[in-house]
Amino acid sequence: MGDIRLFVSHSHDDKVIAAALVDAVEATMVPRERILCTSHENSKYREPEGVDVSKYLRDHLTQSSCVLALCTPNSMKSPWCLFELGGAWALATRTYPLLAGGVSQESLPAALKSADAADLAVAGEIRKVLANVRRSLGWDERIKGSADKEIDTLVNLARRTRRHSH
Repeated sequence: MGDIRLFVSHSHDDKVIAAALVDAVEATMVPRERILCTSHENSKYREPEGVDVSKYLRDHLTQSSCVLALCTPNSMKSPWCLFELGGAWALATRTYPLLAGGVSQESLPAALKSADAADLAVAGEIRKVLANVRRSLGWDERIKGSADKEIDTLVNLARRTRRHSH
């Protein structure tokens, strides 16, 4: 099956933000296991070609220790994202809602309202979540400040998403 520990739940319509999030994770910490992000350009993050995507996602969500849930207007309307979040909730998988596009913690499904949400337009909130994810997974930290560029890119994308979603 593989050794995926970090699952990035997102709408395909938000693939640019999802990829920037994965890049920020990689710049912040040294993953010991794989990260699954099906929309990333780099194939090391995606499912292999020719697999049953539904089964692959279910299997890897089941083995993931942590879910980064990109919560945007697109993902909140996506049946796939809602299945993933419901699966993570049912499995009691540590889930971090990452808010963009005007989605607020109050507008999240009830099961996510008590989770550690972060506004992707606020660099300090991103850093806090990434530090919590790193500790939760037991991954090593890269040199402090090494992810500044990637976090700034993520913040700028989230801010643009916020403007375009209203």
